[in-house]
Amino acid sequence: MAEVLSRLANTLNSNQTPGPNTNTRETKAYISDTFSSTEPDKLNNILFQCHLYFYTNPVQFDTDIAKINFTMTYLTGVVQDLFEVGLNQKDQGILQDWLSNWNLFMDELH
Repeated sequence: MAEVLSRLANTLNSNQTPGPNTNTRETKAYISDTFSSTEPDKLNNILFQCHLYFYTNPVQFDTDIAKINFTMTYLTGVVQDLFEVGLNQKDQGILQDWLSNWNLFMDELH
């Protein structure tokens, strides 16, 4: 068991980028919860689960926009409302930088 965990840790910590994904099947997401501002402790868990999903589906999530859109589907309540305003502004020609930049999105989310 320790050997398996060690290999997994080495794989996750390596600086190697994954090779081309020749498997056309995508891993189904299992993100167990949503995030709202009423339970801020859940944010790290949601983000960890999203990162795992991105890692297992690198072709599907090869852009910041894809990652941001996916993550926003797990927001609820006031947090969702705030991001919805930004999306609606896009329709009015006002583009929020966090809509296309993962790091800025993370800053806005935190």
